[in-house]
Amino acid sequence: MRRRPDRPHKKKAATDREECIELEGTVIENLPNALFRVQLDDTEQVILAYVAGKMRKGYLRIMNGDRVKVEFSPYYLERARIVFKYR
Repeated sequence: MRRRPDRPHKKKAATDREECIELEGTVIENLPNALFRVQLDDTEQVILAYVAGKMRKGYLRIMNGDRVKVEFSPYYLERARIVFKYR
């Protein structure tokens, strides 16, 4: 029986939850292909955001004026992922 060679562990991607930056904001515009313009509360910056996979599977509707939580990669701060919609 052959023994499988030891493989090094995979490096974690930049989008892992430990390394992500989470902020809150308000949706100000709906764009085609499930993209949104979100104005952040802390910095008043307007960013481009897309819906996370779990939220897309659940068919959650996101409209103008909705409060959302977004997640950033530490390497690309102009585009984010919407991970939570507040009621």
